[in-house]
Amino acid sequence: MISNACPDSSVFRISSLFLSLFVSWILNAILKRTGDYLPEEIPQIVLLTFDDSVNDLNKGLYADLFEKGRKNPNGCPISATFYVSHEWTDYSQVQNLYASGHEIASHTVSHSFGEQFSARKWAREVAGQREILAAYGGVKLEDVRGMRAPFLSVGGNNMFKMLWDTNFTYDSSMPIYENRPPSWPYTLDYKLFHDCMIPPCPTRSYPGLWEVPMVMWQDLNGGRCSMGDACSNPPTPDGVYKMLIKNFERHYTTNRLDRPKKCNNAKVCNLWHKSGVRYMKTCQACPDIYPWTGKTGIRSSRIDNEIDAHE
Repeated sequence: MISNACPDSSVFRISSLFLSLFVSWILNAILKRTGDYLPEEIPQIVLLTFDDSVNDLNKGLYADLFEKGRKNPNGCPISATFYVSHEWTDYSQVQNLYASGHEIASHTVSHSFGEQFSARKWAREVAGQREILAAYGGVKLEDVRGMRAPFLSVGGNNMFKMLWDTNFTYDSSMPIYENRPPSWPYTLDYKLFHDCMIPPCPTRSYPGLWEVPMVMWQDLNGGRCSMGDACSNPPTPDGVYKMLIKNFERHYTTNRLDRPKKCNNAKVCNLWHKSGVRYMKTCQACPDIYPWTGKTGIRSSRIDNEIDAHE
């Protein structure tokens, strides 16, 4: 069950990302086995993620979303993962987000397409950004556990070998179809069980390295998209809110898994400001919905798997 004790921020601070706007990823949150419970008995974990730079352009959005007093049903503050890229980032604001208990993650230094990068180049981009976050943002190196590739442009074995070699815990870059029920986070111990939608994908085993898949959403017309600003977005905050709720309900009524939602287009994200705050208030009104970070969600999945292994 969900603990009523708030996690130690020194343990649960995770990576930072800008505008993956409402990553609703629904985990089974430390329940023994999903199959033993009805959907309505499982807490809904809503993963909030944001990509790109952190600066004054998005400061107001974060202030509204995470305003003082906004908490989970167990009384813990709501938190998010910020996948931070270097250019245009104000690291004093990164430091403030980290100090407030949010996870900070790597989104590379140059924010470039990386499908042709060597493993060494990936290390300079991803592990290099981890070093920058520590040097200028005051984020402990060991707390930067995750990454997301810019434009979801993964680098196949070169990228995943780099993550494994440099002791990252997870990636959250690979899109996956919005099946019913949706996919859980999974480890890369074995071959991918889903289609490679944006090649190159990993073909080798990386034991213990996790993937938090980008479960695709549907717009209001049924079109698929892996990122929010790639959808055929409604032109009003009310329409965007309806799209958020439509995708949320598909997961809430099945296995209560959802997926990261990304938004990088400034015009679209401006619409999402009002709809996002409204969405957060909707989540807050429900007694079984927990907005969490990516690393905390993986920890829940890991504990669940360990319990199953000992039964």
